[in-house]
Amino acid sequence: MMNTYKQNYKDIDWSVKADPVVVERESFPDCRADFATPMVIGDYDAYECPVTGSMIDGRRAHIENLKQTGCRLLEPGEKEANTKNGPKDWMAGIDRAVDKAVDEIATQI
Repeated sequence: MMNTYKQNYKDIDWSVKADPVVVERESFPDCRADFATPMVIGDYDAYECPVTGSMIDGRRAHIENLKQTGCRLLEPGEKEANTKNGPKDWMAGIDRAVDKAVDEIATQI
């Protein structure tokens, strides 16, 4: 048979212990790490699309715009690499195009 609160209350040992156990606070794990909390991600501010010129308002519109225009997000460090190497790569591309055009004209002569 199940004991009620009053019956269990009588069974509690209320005597004072000789050596109480003191636990240091440092021995406890960080309590915040134990909670599973949701991650809140804010929505994007409205901006004008540099490709189409239309206003993009929010994360969903941003993703749809990327799909429609065939664009993608820049990878970390990609902008810095382009700023650093962009002019060199651009000139190298022009040099290749000129060399190819000269070779084609030379073969026709």
